[in-house]
Amino acid sequence: MKLLIVEGNNEQTRLQRGAFGIKPYHRTFQVMLKELVPKAQTDFAFPADGTGGLPTVAELKQYDGVLWTGSSLSVLDDIPDVHGQLNFADEVFESGVPFYGSCWGMQVATVVAGGKVALSPNGLEFGISKPIEVTASGKESPFFKHRKTPFTALCIHYDEVAEAPENAIILVSNAHSKVQGMTFDYKNGSFFGVQYHPEFNTSEMALIASFLSEKLVKSTAFESLKEVQDFCSQLSEQKGLPSEINNYHLHTQEIMAWLRYISGE
Repeated sequence: MKLLIVEGNNEQTRLQRGAFGIKPYHRTFQVMLKELVPKAQTDFAFPADGTGGLPTVAELKQYDGVLWTGSSLSVLDDIPDVHGQLNFADEVFESGVPFYGSCWGMQVATVVAGGKVALSPNGLEFGISKPIEVTASGKESPFFKHRKTPFTALCIHYDEVAEAPENAIILVSNAHSKVQGMTFDYKNGSFFGVQYHPEFNTSEMALIASFLSEKLVKSTAFESLKEVQDFCSQLSEQKGLPSEINNYHLHTQEIMAWLRYISGE
């Protein structure tokens, strides 16, 4: 299996976070895929860094699937880092290669396919999500039929899908965001994505929380820096967390289901 991982952050953000010990998101995906499909070949694309070196539509067709990471960006921003990703996502759909997106990846795909993304009226959803329910359609989906409902997941997002693309099927939802996962077809391709981060593990989430601690307090997601640090310790020590958070195979199961689906299993 040959897979392309698309990094959602630009080089400056990757370097800034890397200095704090946070892996670039494309590397997080690579580590995950190495565990889920050890024999898979993984390549990277960096559309937030510019258009140079990106695969053409013809070259994209050589891949079995494209996986798009999260990002610190907002798709609402009118900047080159965003435009480059929207343009490249359109080419992924043009190529017909199966397309998966986590969080930012789903938001990019949504906008390209004619849907709308907006700042969530419920504010930031961070850390462990509110309980996520599998919809009636989701229970029939190959991507969620193994999920026990409700479940929780690691998450971080201000924006959400406000209007799904025309033919989208919403698979999972929660009290914070109606669209926590969906699938749809656009141009020659098919998309599946979720608003949360199945690819994160608890240690990575703890690092991100520590890095963003002041912003998290300012956003009122946490009342104090100590509360953030206590949460980081809980994540690092894996104490008092749901099994689907602690068990990485449970946490990544919808991505594994997608990989099996696109490989014809």
